[in-house]
Amino acid sequence: MARLARVEYEGAIYHVTVRGNNRRALFADDWDRRRFIKRLGEFAEEGDLRVYAFCLMTNHAHLVVETPQANLRQFMHKLETAYTIYFNKRHMESGHLMQGRYGAKAVEGDEYLLALTRYVHLNPVYVGAMLRKPLVKRARALRAYPWSSYRDYLGKKAWGYV
Repeated sequence: MARLARVEYEGAIYHVTVRGNNRRALFADDWDRRRFIKRLGEFAEEGDLRVYAFCLMTNHAHLVVETPQANLRQFMHKLETAYTIYFNKRHMESGHLMQGRYGAKAVEGDEYLLALTRYVHLNPVYVGAMLRKPLVKRARALRAYPWSSYRDYLGKKAWGYV
């Protein structure tokens, strides 16, 4: 059965998710994360997309992006293809890195956008043992987490290390 075409429109904001194939890691180390963020920035600029938030976890990533030109499909194709080629070449692997199609849900309304941005940024402190730590330690860990745009919101330039 054929997949339904994605509905895209100018000025849409999307919550985009990508997952590692068979729950495997998308990022083996910090070099991989830096490369993904670098390409995210390059392709966003090239495609005139606005990246409002991102968070890279071990086996998945969240993006919140706006597409003034209704070009999410092209952007994600370039990002996923370029990163997979890089990853496979660097780690001497082959085949699929990401599980199926990327997820993309349209964001409607400012309240939802605010809640979504909060959810994306809080991802690193809502996993495993981190949940059992006191709130003060989780807040400190969140501020120190370099693989999300939260540091940009704090004025610490997450993109600066790329």
